[in-house]
Amino acid sequence: MEKKTLDREEQKCPDEPFMDFTLKYDPWTHKALEYRLDCTKASCARPHMRAFQLAWTSFFVAFIAWFSFAPLSPAIKKTTSITSKDIGVANVTSVLTTVFARLAMGPIMDIIGPRVCQSFVLVFSAIPLYFAGLIDDGTSLAVVRGLVGIVGATFVGCQFWTSLMFEQELAGTMNAIAAGWGNLGGGVSQLVMVALYNMNLSSPTCDEECAWRQSFYIPATLLIVAAVLVMTLGDDCPKEDRYLPPYAKTSEEASVSSVAKNPQVIQLMIQYAVCFGVELHLNNTAALYFHDRFGLSLTTAGIVASTFGLMNLFARAWGGMASDYAYKNWSMKGRKYLHVIVVVLEGMSLIVFALQGTFEGAVMFMIIFSVFVQGAEGSTFGIVPYVDPSNTGGVCGFVGAGGNIGAVLWSVLFLAVPSYQDGYLYMGLVVIVIGFCGVFINVSDKEVRRMASERVQAIQELDDTLRLKTPTKNIQMEISVNRSSTKDSTIGARIGSPTDKSTTRGSNDGSEGSGHLFPLKINLADLLSQALVLASARFNDEGILIIK
Repeated sequence: MEKKTLDREEQKCPDEPFMDFTLKYDPWTHKALEYRLDCTKASCARPHMRAFQLAWTSFFVAFIAWFSFAPLSPAIKKTTSITSKDIGVANVTSVLTTVFARLAMGPIMDIIGPRVCQSFVLVFSAIPLYFAGLIDDGTSLAVVRGLVGIVGATFVGCQFWTSLMFEQELAGTMNAIAAGWGNLGGGVSQLVMVALYNMNLSSPTCDEECAWRQSFYIPATLLIVAAVLVMTLGDDCPKEDRYLPPYAKTSEEASVSSVAKNPQVIQLMIQYAVCFGVELHLNNTAALYFHDRFGLSLTTAGIVASTFGLMNLFARAWGGMASDYAYKNWSMKGRKYLHVIVVVLEGMSLIVFALQGTFEGAVMFMIIFSVFVQGAEGSTFGIVPYVDPSNTGGVCGFVGAGGNIGAVLWSVLFLAVPSYQDGYLYMGLVVIVIGFCGVFINVSDKEVRRMASERVQAIQELDDTLRLKTPTKNIQMEISVNRSSTKDSTIGARIGSPTDKSTTRGSNDGSEGSGHLFPLKINLADLLSQALVLASARFNDEGILIIK
C-alpha cells in the first residue's frame, strides 16, 4: 500500500476516489465542480450531494428545536409566573451558549470531521428539550433554553461540511443554499409549534398550560432522528480516510490561535453579527412583538412571524449566488462591495419596519427586510472560504459565533429600551454603520487562485504523462515489409484485431500483397507511445515486423 502511494507521488498522480462519483470533481481534492438540485438520484448521490442534503436538513431540524420556545412565549407567560423580562433573559442564554459551542466546534471538526460533531450536538440538545415541559419559573426557562441553544452550533457543521464537498468557485452558492434552507427552520418552527399547541389544545383533557408543555416532544425526537441519519448515511469528506483514526495528520491544521489572530476573521465576525445576529433576535422576538403591539392571537402572531424565517427558502441563497456572480466579474472586490450594499439596505429596511404603525405595513417591510438580512448572510459566507483555506472549519466557527455574539448584544439592548419598536430602530442604525465598515474587508484570493492554477497545471502534466506512458489497449499493429523486394516496400496495418498474415505480407516474387491493405491511421501521441516499445519489436519468420 505504501509502495503504491509512493509511486503515485513520484508520478504526480492524484489518488483514486474511494467510490464512483456521480458529479464532476477535482482529481486532486475530490471536491465537486458542480451540483444537482433536481429530482434525480444524483441530487442525493454520495458523497457530495448526500452530505449537502444531510448538512442542511440537520441544521433545519436544529433550528426548529432552537426556536421552539419563541412562538409559545405568550402562552408560557400567561400560564406561569414567567415575565417578559424572564423571557428576554432566556433569549440571551439561548444564543450565548451557542457562541462557545460554535467557537469550540470549528477547530474540533478540523480534526475529527463534521459527522461526529454534528450528531453529538443534535443528541446532546435533544435531552434538555425533552424536559422543557417541566419549566415553571424564569430560572428553569433560562437554563433549558441555554442547553438547547447549543444546537445552534450545527450551523458550523453545515457550512464546514459543505465547504469540504465543493470547490471554492461554488462556495458562495452552496454555503448560502445550505444555510438558507437550514435557517428556514426558524420560520417553520413558528408554524409547527403553533400547530402542535393547537392540536394538544383540541383535546378535551388538555388546557393551555398542558398544550404548550406537551409540544416539545416532537422537535426533540426530530433531533435524534437527524443525528442517526447523519451518522449512518453521510461521508465526512470526498477523501474517505481523512477523518479516520489516527487524527494526527489533520490536528496541526486546527490552529485556533492563527484564526483568532486574523483581523479579517474579526471583521467578518462583526459583519455577521449585524445580519445573522439580527435574524436570530427577530426569530426570538417577532411573534411576541406582533402579539403585544397589534393585539394578535398566539396562532396569528406565530403565522405572521413565520414569514420572516420562511424567506430563507431563497433569500440567503440569492446572497451567495450574487456574491459568486460579483466574484466572477470583479474578483474579491465584487464580493466585498456587494456585501456592503446589502448590509446597508438591510439596516435601512429595518428602520422602516420599526416605524410602521399599521399591521399591513409592518408585515410588508418585515418581508423586505428579511430578504436583505438573509442575503447579507449569504454574501458574508461567500467570503469566508478565502480567509484561511487551511483552517476553514475554524473560520466558520469563529464567524458563526460572531452571529450569536450579535444576538446576545441585541437581546441585552432590548432589555434596556422601553419597547421593542425602539429596539428595532436603534438596531437598524447600528447595522448601517457596521455595513459601511465592510469596505475595510481585505481578503485576498491569491492563495486559492494559486492552488487552482497548480491543479490545472498538474492535471495537464498528468494527462501528458499518461498519454506517453500508457500503451494503447486492445491494439495489435503489424507492419508488413517485403525485405526481398527491390521496389517500394509494402506497408499495411489492421487495428483492433490480429492482422491476417496472408493479406499483409509481400509475395515472394516481389509483387505487392493481394490482400486488403489500408493506410495506418494513428495520431502523433499514439505513434510516440508505440515508438517507446520499438526496442522490443522483432521480425517473425515470415518477415513481418510485430509491434505490440
